Amino acid sequence: MRFRAFGTEFYISFLFAAVITALIAADRTGFVLPLLFAVLIHELGHLAAMWVLDCAPKRVRLVPAAVEITTKIGGGKHEIFIALCGPTVNLLLFTVLFLNYLAFNNDGYLTIGLINLLIGLFNLLPVTGLDGGTVLFNLLCRRKDPQKAGLIMRIINLSVALAALITAITLCFRGQFNLSFFILALYLAVMSVIKI
Repeated sequence: MRFRAFGTEFYISFLFAAVITALIAADRTGFVLPLLFAVLIHELGHLAAMWVLDCAPKRVRLVPAAVEITTKIGGGKHEIFIALCGPTVNLLLFTVLFLNYLAFNNDGYLTIGLINLLIGLFNLLPVTGLDGGTVLFNLLCRRKDPQKAGLIMRIINLSVALAALITAITLCFRGQFNLSFFILALYLAVMSVIKI
């Protein structure tokens, strides 16, 4: 499906829509919709920052496991600001929802707030492919050439991947298998090879 809004072409792949539909249909926890909402708010934070800075994306593609944004950002302060806007929106939403939880003692507010906190903090990890990695890479490029900055990012990615793998194995030995840490370790290892 393709459509245009605010001068940007949006494309939603059939497979992306199918995966989202399957996740919602298979969800027995009630966490999938709040998680999707948190991710949507996060990405809208990035898009709003791009539109404010007058570097609106030409194209946004929603494909399985990724949101591909084609824009003319040249790096530097603009890219750092845009990268920080996504997590900032999640953290602000967490604050508002947590205050509502304290005021009204509604567990729904707390659940949605904590999901936003998790999405915001996860995206601030200083690894390639996440907003924290974008910020760190741009800051490193101010002091070092891009090749050295890329090498530092690879080392950080592999270090965090190793920590995630050790955590996953430790949890397995304790009888608490957690697929998320294995996926995170694999993701970071792959990103350290193919990015930058």
